Amino acid sequence: MVLSKGSVRGPVPLFAQPNGDYALVLPYYLLTRANIDSLASTGKVTGLVILLAEASNPSPLLTSPDSSCPNCEFGLYANDTNRYEWNPQAQNLIEQAFDFPIFAIRPEDATSQKVYDYVTSSVAINVANEYRNYPLKAIDFDLFMWAAVNSDTCLRRGWCQVVGGMSVYSTPSLDISADDKKPIVVVSASMDSRSLFHDLTVGASSDVSGMVTVLAIADALSRAPTPLDQLPKHIIYTLFAAESWGFAGSQRFVKDISTPFVCTNATRATPCPYANAPCTFPCVRNTHFQNINFNNIESVFEFQSVSGINSNYTEGYYVHVDDAKQSQSLITALQPYTNIKTASADGVDRHLPPSSAMSFLQKKRDIQAAVITDYQKHLGSYYNSDMDNGLDLPKATDAICGLVNATANTIYNQASNGNLTNQITANCTLISSMLDCLISNFSCPFMQNFFNVTAVSRIPHYSSVYSFENPQPQLLQRFAFSFLSGVTGKQRMADSGLPVQCQTIKDCASGEYCIKQQCTTSLTTYHEAYGTGLQYDESTGLVKVVDPTKGTWTESTWDSPVMRIFFITSTSHQIVEFVVGLLWMLASFAAVLFVKKYLKKTLKTE
Repeated sequence: MVLSKGSVRGPVPLFAQPNGDYALVLPYYLLTRANIDSLASTGKVTGLVILLAEASNPSPLLTSPDSSCPNCEFGLYANDTNRYEWNPQAQNLIEQAFDFPIFAIRPEDATSQKVYDYVTSSVAINVANEYRNYPLKAIDFDLFMWAAVNSDTCLRRGWCQVVGGMSVYSTPSLDISADDKKPIVVVSASMDSRSLFHDLTVGASSDVSGMVTVLAIADALSRAPTPLDQLPKHIIYTLFAAESWGFAGSQRFVKDISTPFVCTNATRATPCPYANAPCTFPCVRNTHFQNINFNNIESVFEFQSVSGINSNYTEGYYVHVDDAKQSQSLITALQPYTNIKTASADGVDRHLPPSSAMSFLQKKRDIQAAVITDYQKHLGSYYNSDMDNGLDLPKATDAICGLVNATANTIYNQASNGNLTNQITANCTLISSMLDCLISNFSCPFMQNFFNVTAVSRIPHYSSVYSFENPQPQLLQRFAFSFLSGVTGKQRMADSGLPVQCQTIKDCASGEYCIKQQCTTSLTTYHEAYGTGLQYDESTGLVKVVDPTKGTWTESTWDSPVMRIFFITSTSHQIVEFVVGLLWMLASFAAVLFVKKYLKKTLKTE
């Protein structure tokens, strides 16, 4: 198929050949529902190549590829007849099926830059030749997915894997118990993200900003005047995985801490992958979640899309609640801070945007919950967009630092029943480092405290798929685990009064972790995150759909995608080549027959 270029005047060019097949190269902002429908109607487009620029140079035409109310069918207001649309300008592309393959390229390293340049130069050749003067550049796509019908059918045939990952939760209260009757304050954010092109997902504003805020709050509170484990309330930090997929992380967490755990150690289809597991049927890495009494959860503070990009970095934040009367104490606690306003200040009660807090309220509606965002009415054009891949670092740092200063003090006051005597301050340098490292430079000096990484610019922020046979945390989850372990845990002290040093976990005692070269005891752990509409049958090793009204997201098994660019000649030239080749083949057959007959005659023996 011939490579063709789309432009701002419209992506459908005047095709040179009436019966030709074309692959179009488009900038990301032209990837809209209207344009795709228009292209499909021509019957000539057999593939798209989307070029993504950096977020520092966005198009004013950019809109979110998600639905008008993302995840609302799984949320707190799923049964409401008039649900508020948080994403009214959405393109509704992210869950659609397309009749042709779509590739995307973003030049962020040497390899992708080389591919990007090759595609654009190939298109330039065709433009110069006006798509008529051969030879022209053509492209061939090989992108096969095995998915069939729906998750139930696909799982049964073994052609899909469960979408999910590992959430991380942590508490400074190492002795937390389900029977201690202490109220719990949850501080929460999403950990990973979602976009149309999974391999390019970053979620800088939508998700990374919230994760960094929670980590910065945990760091600030670790310097509180009174140790957090001595407060009258517990504080639990939660970073949920796969939230964009039916709130998989938060709903799974809420389900597990609110349901009695029954261990049978029955026979399994496959070995439990965890060494020294406290229970092998069901297989769990630990039973720390049993120490969290769901009924003791008093309040939830959630941070979502808090980079400031939706409020021009200077207009502050908005606090959303489900019931203003129920959550009035949280609203009142945040009121002294001028950078935080109530979302209903304009007189419109929109309730909660799609958020993890909904998972807690679905189970117990009288929990106080505040979702803090940088938007008031709409999620913004960057929501779950592939262009959400960068921020104005100084401005975002200033905005988030101000937010952490306000909310860390608020959370401490909530957990201490208002006994704050000294102001808790955020580490703005830490916030800047985390934003930079997690968005664009994972090999940064700050990350060397946790990993030995070099030459890694960006790490995957997509939820990916969950393996029941060999569950492994990704780099993003491992970082969250290590950081929270360091700021909520306790270092073992040597006789010298200094922390015991380590290089690996093998240098520490049982139950300790090696965090920043120090042996640390911490109640920080991973927790499985996948749709609560799915259930893993450990006796058979199969995943089944048990509740289609809940999240049942799965991802197709794929063959390795391939894209090949090459020169082609005109149809008439190809016909001439075919005729010449055919004549040559016939001549070759005739020559072979003649030689065979001649040799048979001349070499004939009696």
